[in-house]
Parts: sequence; C-alpha cells; structure tokens
Amino acid sequence: MKIFFYGGTFDPPHKGHELIVKYCLEKCDKLILIPNKKSPDKSSKPIATFHQRENMLKILFNDKKIVVSDFEGNSNKDNYTYLTINHLKTIFKKADLTMVIGNDQLVNLKKWKRFNFILDEVKILCFNRIVLDKNRFKVDFIDNIEFVEKFNINISSSKIRNSILDRSIKSLDDMLNTKIINYIMKEKIYV
Repeated sequence: MKIFFYGGTFDPPHKGHELIVKYCLEKCDKLILIPNKKSPDKSSKPIATFHQRENMLKILFNDKKIVVSDFEGNSNKDNYTYLTINHLKTIFKKADLTMVIGNDQLVNLKKWKRFNFILDEVKILCFNRIVLDKNRFKVDFIDNIEFVEKFNINISSSKIRNSILDRSIKSLDDMLNTKIINYIMKEKIYV
C-alpha cells in the first residue's frame, strides 16, 4: 500500500495545498494530512487553533483516500517528523511511506531532528514553490527525492493572513477555496 503523508501548519490551507493534494491522490492509495500543533523550527504558534485548521482541511478535502490526522495536535510535547513517521509505521506496518514537502522545507531538511532516520524510513516527494534548480541544493541525499518539476504555485499562508488583516478580500479568491473563505469569516479567524 502506498501511503503519502503531508504535514504542515495549514494556517490556512490554500489552493497551492489543494493542487499538491490532487497530484498526490493520483500516485497513492491513501493520503494523510497532518496539521501540526506548532512547527519546531518556528518561534510563533499558528494563528488558527489546531481544531480550526483541522476543520478547514476536512471541509476542503472530502475524499475517501484522505485522512486528516490529529496525531500532532493531540501531543503535549514538540512533535518532530521522525515521531510522526514512527507513529505511521505502527499503524501501517507494511506500507510504503512517502513524505510530501515543498522545496522551502528541503533546504532545511538536514537540520531536522533525526534527519538520517527520516531518509532511511521514507521516500520524499518534493514540490517546488519557485522555479526549482536541484543543483542549488547541493545535497548528498538527492537520490532519495522525487521532484515535481512543473509545479510553480507561489501562494503562502502568511500572504493570505496579511490580505485578511488588510481587508483586501477580493485577492483571496485567487488563493483560497470559497468554502475556506466562508469558514474563516464565520469563525472570525485572522481578523
């Protein structure tokens, strides 16, 4: 069984996330979306609560092949990717695991806790958010990574949050699904 897992803050989940999910669904048997409580490499917490981000993912992705995991959100300690991988391996013992990341994360991958364990235990599917130049990474683990070359979506959650704060709502249609815009307005998130 091919299982892909895609972790992130998803604060909020946007059209770039949707395109990544759509691409992954064509290549896997199951896709697990894992909103984190707080990224260990970031000093600030997400603005939306874990529950709100989990709800947004469930609203956005209604597919039998997709599971929104609360594993990291229910943890009382810092969650690292290697812990999530261990968790997934206990549930899906014979699965072929692939971690989905963006090239913005690839640059920092060597700094992740138990980096070598991650490389040994999972394959990596890397999406570019800008024009990708694999040679610029100069990493020795490039063979373990499948690159999605033609994916040039430059949408960021921080840009979306700033648009909401600035009340430039018209620009949100290009970045967010209408269901997510409605949920954000109803819950008064990011205002």
